[in-house]
Amino acid sequence: MITDRFYFLLIALCLSHAYADMTDKKKHHHHHHHKDEPAKNPSKEPAKEEQILGKMKKLETELAKKEEAVKGVVTKGRIEVNGPLPADFAQKFSAGTATATGADPAEVKVVETNPVSGGGDIVEVVFEAPADVVKAVEDQAADPDSKLATGSLKEFLVAKDASAETPVQEKGIDVDTEMPYGELEPFGREDTAQELTESSIKESDEMVDQLERAEVAEEKRAVFRALTRLRGAAITSFDGVARSQTGNIDEYNKTHKWRKTHPLHHLADEESDISKWAFPDNADF
Repeated sequence: MITDRFYFLLIALCLSHAYADMTDKKKHHHHHHHKDEPAKNPSKEPAKEEQILGKMKKLETELAKKEEAVKGVVTKGRIEVNGPLPADFAQKFSAGTATATGADPAEVKVVETNPVSGGGDIVEVVFEAPADVVKAVEDQAADPDSKLATGSLKEFLVAKDASAETPVQEKGIDVDTEMPYGELEPFGREDTAQELTESSIKESDEMVDQLERAEVAEEKRAVFRALTRLRGAAITSFDGVARSQTGNIDEYNKTHKWRKTHPLHHLADEESDISKWAFPDNADF
């Protein structure tokens, strides 16, 4: 857009310069009959050309600055493509645009896609990109021989062959394959089937894992309860054995007295009878 404006201004300056030359020639022809008037100085012509060239260079510099400033500005663009669009159309559009225009794929983003009413499978794509990239995409989308139209986005930009889409029966009658509600997304996409399959496998795996965890929990509960009962029985049996043993010791101690089998002679008992030791029968008085 900046380049077209530059060429327009360049043509305007050239026409202005040509008009000035024609005016000078008319004035020179008109003054030719008056010999007394001094002739026009031809040295002024190069000065005018230098002045015009200077203006053109100045204008070119200003336009170049404006063009550089506009390049970095992100604007919205709109193009129409063939539908229906796949789920990864945004990534394909960014990659195809980057290949065709030399832009960074991260700078090209699809904002929205809207079906064109009455256009069948035609979809309007609204995207954001730098101004120069937007203009390049819009220009190349209209040219079937451009890099964009012949690249990875060819199926979305080049019109489809109608004869290939509508099969013909053996009787020669065309069969209309277009379904009602054509603006809706077609059912049975491959990526949707893949997602559902992966989801089913994941849920089945989680179900089996949950059953396994429940079985492990039940086994741990049963084993822990059995061991607890065994521990209680063992402790009870041990306590019975301990009580029995201590009872046997007490009973043995009650029935077996050492003094009964081993009588003791106490000195106090022997000395209690004074007549025996103080006044014996055989004492010498």
